[in-house]
Amino acid sequence: MRTQTKYIDTFVAAIEAGSFVRAAEQLHVTPSTVSYQIRQLEEWIGAPLFERSARKVLPTALAERLFAICGQFIDEIGTLRAAARGRAGATREAMRIATGSSFGRYVLTPILSQDAFADTVINLRFGIDDDVCAAVAAGRADLGFSYTMVASNSLTFELVYRYPLVLIAPFAQKPSGALAKWVADAGFITYDDCEPAFAGWFGAQLGGMPPQMRTMGRCTEIEEAIAMVAAGRGLSIVPAYMLDAALRARRVRTVTPRGMPATTDTVFRVLRKGSLLDTAGETLLQAVRQADPAA
Repeated sequence: MRTQTKYIDTFVAAIEAGSFVRAAEQLHVTPSTVSYQIRQLEEWIGAPLFERSARKVLPTALAERLFAICGQFIDEIGTLRAAARGRAGATREAMRIATGSSFGRYVLTPILSQDAFADTVINLRFGIDDDVCAAVAAGRADLGFSYTMVASNSLTFELVYRYPLVLIAPFAQKPSGALAKWVADAGFITYDDCEPAFAGWFGAQLGGMPPQMRTMGRCTEIEEAIAMVAAGRGLSIVPAYMLDAALRARRVRTVTPRGMPATTDTVFRVLRKGSLLDTAGETLLQAVRQADPAA
């Protein structure tokens, strides 16, 4: 019997990326190819796997069940690969981590690339805070990192990382006149889930959001927002840990109100109540705490 299981990789990429476009970039195919393969899988299963909208695709309950099965399968394959390489303790399950995308790419990935995790099987998935917390609560992830604490009777949160939020402008552009008026008159580049960052910075630095904020562009990822700022499209407010390359290349500049302390945002560790981390998980948490710029 012919099946469409060959499209499972595409399905997993679409779930983890939260977008057919980003999944296509990861798989090095066109978005139309991803859409076609997902529809083939849906026809084979007999039900929709995604709710499609203009901005994003959302997995259905059936898709969440399928993804959980896929995650277990991937974990088992990782364990088998470790066993095939003859590593001690190969029967241990993979360390499954759910996290916000920018924190995962710019903070967690460099830590997980260190020698301390060379023998660790890692399953890293990205999502917004609700996705991260849902994955931990449902047992699809052993450990989560969330920018906010989500109301839950089954999860525990602990502050493990703080980072500066900074206002950025094109490198050639400098504030003129009163900063509050200059900012209020400027156009802004926003990105998915930027609202807490914008509200936090404006509240701490200028006493609150401007009555009206002119949006000159909206992106999915923060990297894209930084690129649009560098191209002169407007200003944005982003985590400082993402700016090293753009600052070194003099593509953007940071703008800080005089005499005001830095605005910081937070990342929380997320665990199911009563759960315990293995040695690799505890090592990761310790490394994240040590990397905290505010520590």
